[in-house]
Amino acid sequence: MTSRSGTTFRVASDLLLDRERDALAVGRGPWSASLRGSELDDIAFDGELVLRSIRFVVRDQDWKTLPVIVDAVDHTTSGLHLRGRAGDDGEVVAWSLSVDLGASTLRVEVRAEVTAAFRRARIGLIVLQSPTLAGTELVVGHPEGSTTTTRLPDHVAPHQPAIRIESLAWTGDRIATTARFSGDVFEMEDQRNWTDASFKTYSTPLSLPFPVALAVGDVVEQSVEVSCARVDAAEPADAPLATPLAVTVVPETEFAAQREDPVPEAVDGRIGTPLDSVVPAISTSVSSDPDGGRAGAVVPDTITGILVEIDPTNQDWPAILDRAVRQAGTRPLDLRLVLGTGEEAEPVLRRLRDAAVPVMRVGAFHRRTHLSEVTLLTALGDVLRTLWAEGPPHPELVGGTRAHFTELNRSHARLERWTGPVAFSITPFMHDRGGHQLVESLGMQAVVVADAVRIADGRPLHVGPVTLGARYNAVATTKAGAGVTADPDLRAGFGAELVPGATDDRQSAEALGAWVVASVAALAVPGVESLSYFEATGPRGLVAADGTVTAAGRALGWIAELSGSRRVEVEIGGHRIGDSSPVSPEGVTAFAAVDPAGRTVVILGNLAEAPVRIRLVGASEPRTVDLAPGAVVRVEIAGSSS
Repeated sequence: MTSRSGTTFRVASDLLLDRERDALAVGRGPWSASLRGSELDDIAFDGELVLRSIRFVVRDQDWKTLPVIVDAVDHTTSGLHLRGRAGDDGEVVAWSLSVDLGASTLRVEVRAEVTAAFRRARIGLIVLQSPTLAGTELVVGHPEGSTTTTRLPDHVAPHQPAIRIESLAWTGDRIATTARFSGDVFEMEDQRNWTDASFKTYSTPLSLPFPVALAVGDVVEQSVEVSCARVDAAEPADAPLATPLAVTVVPETEFAAQREDPVPEAVDGRIGTPLDSVVPAISTSVSSDPDGGRAGAVVPDTITGILVEIDPTNQDWPAILDRAVRQAGTRPLDLRLVLGTGEEAEPVLRRLRDAAVPVMRVGAFHRRTHLSEVTLLTALGDVLRTLWAEGPPHPELVGGTRAHFTELNRSHARLERWTGPVAFSITPFMHDRGGHQLVESLGMQAVVVADAVRIADGRPLHVGPVTLGARYNAVATTKAGAGVTADPDLRAGFGAELVPGATDDRQSAEALGAWVVASVAALAVPGVESLSYFEATGPRGLVAADGTVTAAGRALGWIAELSGSRRVEVEIGGHRIGDSSPVSPEGVTAFAAVDPAGRTVVILGNLAEAPVRIRLVGASEPRTVDLAPGAVVRVEIAGSSS
């Protein structure tokens, strides 16, 4: 089974949601697709992927995606009919969705009725196109009947690539596709901004006011009709297909036996020449859970620093800072300040200076825009120079955004006069919590960091925090609770601990270690000086509260040992890791560097559900390594023959 972005391996099961493990394979005539819960994915015509997905979404006033629950899936003579409900703490929408597959046309219709009043940011169908279509000509049909010819962007588009959409037409390798939309005016955004592997067409333009109040009984009806034709053949007839719909359940157990299969024939893993980049410094964030490491969990020794975000208007800031200092031990702090004015930072910085706590850098971000306004950076620079007028140099000042690459991409012109380092964060679960999205985000991280390097234009980059879920809601339309307790023990936790969706059970998954290796392989490019992942301990941590190091923590510890070392090129099965993609077609990722002792250290990860045997060649000591599903291993090689 392929994922929506066309990977040729089945993703390790401990990264998948239940709806992904128990998929429905749908096929009729030239059409094939996968139904994962309510999402129609992997939509192909005549064997060519034409759409990544069509799905029904409901997003509340704070842009939180409400769970969409499927109650029934009925087979019809030409497709499927689904019924379900959407809601977080109870049903707010009852919906039905039909899928009809004809000779050359696939049609999806949704009817959604509000059953409990709420305020929505978005409700309706969305269509996802593959990022491999970047650069492809796109013809946009508008509601008034005119058309615009453009191209899907190569660089990540900061704003909508297409607006006022009634239809989209494009041509792939062999198939010409037209998608027609009804029920609302649609527009497109480049979801690579959030490391989603898609261009998304959605309903209700963002230029219209939101959120919108919906009353009980309000109904939303929309449809998407996808027509396909082979470019080397005449237009197929629209007569109904005689072929009945073929629907088969693909259960997780069918693939579980792969764990018992003999290891397949070895794939060459070639160790190449040194690269023009070094391994960035690796840090983690202070724990935001109530325990905060007090139960004995200790951060791996090789982690180089502790990142902490402080808003001086929160009465708990001294306790948060004290926890960060305690968890850091002898490590320096990476302090990120959320401010209204530069002067607000003075009490925090004075506390650290007076306590002689080492601080390697200080970032400043406006609490409303999440960006570093130049005036804010200038004011904070004055505070730093005053407080550190005597003694060692003051900490490095960092600008950028505490939010997604999106904000940097859209607003970097406001930082043109800023010549210092630039930061941004990554959260792969912004729109979709699926395991496929988690793995697909890895290739998009490589795309995003390449554009970030271009935007930085020689300024150093600091990427992080990288977290699974959002540690705060950067797009909320309602004000978050103050969370002010002035509790020195932080018994309720703080920050991400109080954010819905910030915590995910897959934090402790074995395969997340392999994911981390691939993420570092994607992000550790020339110009990136530091990477920060997850939290130190706890449910979002590198170490569980009982002291057990997670697979992600183990992998990051190995990588952190190599900080400052020269990276080495690695190819898996002829695929250069970290070039166009940090994951090979077999699902293998790799990261290598020469350690201070002159040894080549190779860290390998398997993101697939099948075991893989890697034969490492191109070094003085060829090695064979067996990777179980989801495993991550560290291999030392005495020297390289290249």
